Amino acid sequence: METWIKKTVIVIVILCLLSPIGILLTWNYGDAWGEWSEVKVGNETWEPKSYSGGAPLADYDVPGWEDQFMASLGYIISAFVGVFMVILMSLGVAKLGEIYNEIRGKNTEDDRSDRD
Repeated sequence: METWIKKTVIVIVILCLLSPIGILLTWNYGDAWGEWSEVKVGNETWEPKSYSGGAPLADYDVPGWEDQFMASLGYIISAFVGVFMVILMSLGVAKLGEIYNEIRGKNTEDDRSDRD
């Protein structure tokens, strides 16, 4: 494995392992950085609603894991699931690009042979 890939994987793993810091701070010091508070811009106030977009792990949590340790593990699992999904999507887009270039290359070759 190339060095830059190893370093990237190490950084991603460290960040995934650090992901529960937000929930631990929330339990110990209150709300997490105003995540669900009102936002006032000029005379208008925006209040966030609950998200129901069908996330694989809603609220970054595994259902039934309520205590701090288990919720922290849920955050870590959620982080790894998110990273895995991003990698899969990136590989899928790259593969679609390869297929597109392959098809486009064949069409270009056919156009050249038609001209000859």
